[in-house]
Amino acid sequence: MPIKHVTELAEAYLNNQLSTAARQQVELHLADCPNCTRYFFYLRRLDSGLNEVMQQALGEPKLPSALRYKVKQMAFNPPQPWWRRIFRWRVWGQTLNNVGVLTATVLLASGLFIVIQTMLPHAEPERESLTQSHLTSSPVILLSPTALVAVIPRQPTPQPTHAKNSLRETLPTLAKQDFSQTAYRAATPLPVVTQLKAKPMSQPTALSKRNEPHGKLAFAVFDPATSYRVYLLNLTDSEPEIFALKGVSEPTLRKDGADYRLAFRGWGDPARALLSSDLSGHLPDQISHFWEDAQPDWSPIENRIIFASQREVDRKWRLYTAWGDGSMEKNLRREGQSPTFAPDGQRFAFQSCEAVAKNCGLWQARLDNSEYEAELFLADPLATSPDWSPMGEQIVYMANPHDNWDLYLTDSNGHASRRLTDDAALDGAPTWSPDGQWVAFFSNRGGHWGVWLLQVDSNELRLGYDLADLAISSPENQAQWWHEQISWSE
Repeated sequence: MPIKHVTELAEAYLNNQLSTAARQQVELHLADCPNCTRYFFYLRRLDSGLNEVMQQALGEPKLPSALRYKVKQMAFNPPQPWWRRIFRWRVWGQTLNNVGVLTATVLLASGLFIVIQTMLPHAEPERESLTQSHLTSSPVILLSPTALVAVIPRQPTPQPTHAKNSLRETLPTLAKQDFSQTAYRAATPLPVVTQLKAKPMSQPTALSKRNEPHGKLAFAVFDPATSYRVYLLNLTDSEPEIFALKGVSEPTLRKDGADYRLAFRGWGDPARALLSSDLSGHLPDQISHFWEDAQPDWSPIENRIIFASQREVDRKWRLYTAWGDGSMEKNLRREGQSPTFAPDGQRFAFQSCEAVAKNCGLWQARLDNSEYEAELFLADPLATSPDWSPMGEQIVYMANPHDNWDLYLTDSNGHASRRLTDDAALDGAPTWSPDGQWVAFFSNRGGHWGVWLLQVDSNELRLGYDLADLAISSPENQAQWWHEQISWSE
């Protein structure tokens, strides 16, 4: 009689884990099942022997239950010798299955080869022979080009699919294909498509009502009385709204339908990590779980956050992504900081260096292969805080080549770089407007901090909001004020 029906109860019975009623049922069953009784006898002897060995070897009064169960299973079900395992039906079944798959693969490959051979173009000996026979059997008649056109019926010329569009219609497609690649080398010449832009960056555009700055700005200030606070400024209003949660900075704003979503860095309450919430601050979601996580940026196409962190023991900045609710975090396996998404939501730019501080500057990569396909597109060790335009391939960043921070503009391939600001004040933390016409940035022009707006084409400069006596970072972090950021959404 098989004893599988008592294997689960045996351990519980011997360890006195069954109730009184259950123990009585087991004992009544043992009286009617000799094989079960013998099984319980062997288990009791094995348990006693293991306890004695453990006590003599390790000083343990009793073998742990999990280890004891494993030893008993091996004692009652010893591993079979190799020559018996070979002849098990599973091995033969797997072998036959593999042979069948290999045979099917060979047949499919042979059929595919035959189909391809029939579709390949071949030489035309038959056409040549027909032509020769026709010439030899018919008199040769010489016609003028005009008569030839009149005699031969006009056949429609097949048009290749790639020539379907005109040159003007084809150029945007070529540009899209060119800029979708991840590898941009600064040493290569400027692509023809980039040179054929309708309007060079240096030519100003006439201002219109459409180009007026609009939307909502999010930025953090440091108030000694309340620590960090995030301000939400609607550019049609004169005064900003103060975000409900205190002790948060480095905001990034995203409009999701009719509502806004704000991601930010928390410094204590409700958590010292990256969080996101609506503009009321109600029930924030925790995106990450390390206080070193910083500099978040929303994807323009999905509920994804990219951010930088110094969470590892070597304290190097590395890049990560996660969904807005904190799920599906992914290590991009790339050192860097200040990441910013491209409009396609797949590429991103960031500040980084190779090992031993080589090839420092602005890099770009793709989410699906950032570890191996990242490329340096702007070799400038002083460039930082890049922000990718939501409307194209321009990137604004800050640098201090003359020991003074100013704003600069470059294409995503590192060409057509130019300086946007040239002032003795500190200008930094730039961000694009949703229409790609304006850049907002921090500046301490006039002796105190403020949020300024710059029209990129015309260089028109406006004061967006005067911070007066407020600072944009804490006194102990003032040396790295550029780690703060501004976000601009519709």
